[in-house]
Amino acid sequence: MIYKKIDWDEIRKLFPATETYTYLNAAGGSPLSVNAAAEGKSFYDEMLAHGDLYWEKWLDRTDRTRLKVANFINADPEEIAFTVNTSHGMNIIAEMLRGKGGVVTMEDEFPTSTFPWMHRDYPVHFVRPVEGAYTMENIGSSLRGDPKILVSSYVQYRTGFRQDLVELGALCEEQGLIYVVNATQGIGAMPIDVRKAKIDFLVFTGVKWPMAGYGIGVLYINKKWFDILDIPFAGWQSVVEPESMDNRKMDLKKDASQVEVGCPHFPNIFALGASLDLLDSIGSENIRNRIFELNRYLVERLAELKMGIVTPLEEKHRSGITVIRVPHADEVAEKLFSRNIVVTSRGEGIRISLHVYNNEGDIDTLVTELKDII
Repeated sequence: MIYKKIDWDEIRKLFPATETYTYLNAAGGSPLSVNAAAEGKSFYDEMLAHGDLYWEKWLDRTDRTRLKVANFINADPEEIAFTVNTSHGMNIIAEMLRGKGGVVTMEDEFPTSTFPWMHRDYPVHFVRPVEGAYTMENIGSSLRGDPKILVSSYVQYRTGFRQDLVELGALCEEQGLIYVVNATQGIGAMPIDVRKAKIDFLVFTGVKWPMAGYGIGVLYINKKWFDILDIPFAGWQSVVEPESMDNRKMDLKKDASQVEVGCPHFPNIFALGASLDLLDSIGSENIRNRIFELNRYLVERLAELKMGIVTPLEEKHRSGITVIRVPHADEVAEKLFSRNIVVTSRGEGIRISLHVYNNEGDIDTLVTELKDII
């Protein structure tokens, strides 16, 4: 087995929620690992014992987490800003790009990818999927009305379709499009390289596949934009020397962290740092391959139920999400939850999302209970 260096049972033990639930809902929100919970809690323990005396230490830990994020997506630390969620980051991007042209995006997008642009009266054109997929030909033929900005999720939340970010980046470069990626449903499960994909802006939250909990998001801004665009927000932490508190000298930073206008949300940032440590210790390729292995087993078991699968199954576009057609999906999801099986009703049926804390036993439990319910 290619996983002989990874003990998946030991990884699973880091997630106590798996002792209570058959947790198949990373796409909705993952449970915390003991590592991430401990790192977030350490902030409150330190403040309980020492008040605000660890301020400099906390800033240093914040910057170390910034470096971890940068390394995880192959960016530079100055290109990374901490936000509170994906919507926060996408709104910042939409504000920065005001007046830069229209938007083309995918019909299946979560509203986080669309509402910030629509709210600011950008012209928005939607690409329709073909059998749940968005090909380069499909997207290219939809570039009508001279759009200037392309917004796409790495993985579509309703279907589990995973976009080839490198191919899409090449298309954007060829067409002169500003390339914005919502990585929320992919990062932490599937590898990502912002340099290789030539991404201009990227956002994600920590609550799903990074397994870092609520209250933490990340905004990546390619450094080529620092001298072209203004960040339309400023606060006391947005300047080069915030501790000078000089009201007559607003020497703004020339990096993404300018958007961090005030005191950082330390515990959430620290939890993300611990989560990235865990992901890095496993390895992005190992994580992806493990998820693919579980996906294959899931599809094999679902064949027994003769249920249709909405998700495109070509491995190039596979993610951690599998959506199966189920009549009365909301009721089925509720019945599964009554049996401590956590899934979500999405799109045409039930969304099952598998991560490193799952195993084949979880899938067996799901299929057994579905047989009984349906």
